[in-house]
Amino acid sequence: MSIKKFSDKDIIQNTMRASPEVSFFIFDGHVYYNNEPAQSGAVSSLVRDVPSGHISLYEYNIDRILDHGVAGEPTTATSIYPFITKQSAKASFRTVGATSYTNEFVYGDILTSSYPMSASITRQYMANAGQRDAIINTRTGESTTGAPVNTHYWALRNRLNFYGTLSEHYKVSLSSSVNQPGWDKDTQNINLISIPSIFFGTQIQRGSVSLKWYFTGSLIGELKDSKQNGELIESIGPNPGAVAGVVLYDEGFVMLTGSWALGDGAPSIPIKSDGTSDNPKWVYFGAGALDGVNQTSAGANFVSASFDLSFKGQTDTQVITMFAHAGRGEVNYSNNPTYIKYGQTKVSVSSSMIYQENPDRLIANTVTSSYQGYDEDFKRQVYISRVAIYDDNKNLIGLATLANPVLKNEDEALTIKLKLDI
Repeated sequence: MSIKKFSDKDIIQNTMRASPEVSFFIFDGHVYYNNEPAQSGAVSSLVRDVPSGHISLYEYNIDRILDHGVAGEPTTATSIYPFITKQSAKASFRTVGATSYTNEFVYGDILTSSYPMSASITRQYMANAGQRDAIINTRTGESTTGAPVNTHYWALRNRLNFYGTLSEHYKVSLSSSVNQPGWDKDTQNINLISIPSIFFGTQIQRGSVSLKWYFTGSLIGELKDSKQNGELIESIGPNPGAVAGVVLYDEGFVMLTGSWALGDGAPSIPIKSDGTSDNPKWVYFGAGALDGVNQTSAGANFVSASFDLSFKGQTDTQVITMFAHAGRGEVNYSNNPTYIKYGQTKVSVSSSMIYQENPDRLIANTVTSSYQGYDEDFKRQVYISRVAIYDDNKNLIGLATLANPVLKNEDEALTIKLKLDI
């Protein structure tokens, strides 16, 4: 085994940027991610044990039984689950409150959680988005303003105003002008679609967002961020060029406020969770995306509506590239037993006082000949199958295995390129 030190020119660190394409299709209360159908396993009805439209965050419990058995009986479950032992460090799961952690568990108890953990898009329809609860004084009858009803909207208000430099359509409120009607998002009906960052990475790519509204299978409206400034502009529909909402690229939110009817005479359909009907509108886009709206809550004709949300993400992966060099006359010995010619005496002297290997053993001639019954002249050569990486103290920290061993002749130089995502 030959050990060499990487020089400064042999190690390169860079960032690899990719743009994964993502699409969600929403129909009849179900979400479909990248058009992937539900896959059944050998022992589980869902091979990843997550519903359609979801991804398993850690890819644990693939095709495993998640049932932990009946209390008091031996369990046959094979699922992986996280656990923490209560100790002086006071480590715990976020779902365990401080009071219950102190009162309900003693030192040595094992706290468990469950896998898989999953993620998908969610939709939230907020009527009169900025409304607050009213607190009534029962003694005086006076009413005071309480906590926000739609906390997600209130958490984004400052961010919306911050992005107002990109487009005025981000702003929470805007005064009317000759060319632009005003608005106040606090009093508007808002459709908020949340996209977890695991689907897009660092940010949603500008200019890649597309929202399509289908009615009985026909495309009646489409929004695109064609200006790449966050405005969702209607490209197909009754108001081409109108802005129906905005995209928060870094945070992963789509906020829709367009309230005009779509389609050419499309009838009212039950699109709300309370079963009432209305014309197709952008504020109803994505109904059924984990928001509780389905045929049971809305009505049988809810299946007339379907939606497609697509975009590109941006992932930045830090990559380290290392070049391992084997120069001429270097890396010409192997510890593999086949490197020595077969049938030779291994030990020259062996006693209670000494152990000496045979110094005259010959190296096997691995040079192949094109002629039958003829051996080519001996040439020192090895086959490199692995490259080990050590730290300054010669502790093994990495091992790269080649798919196929590479021939290295003594009079040749060879460079192996290693890449590692960090």
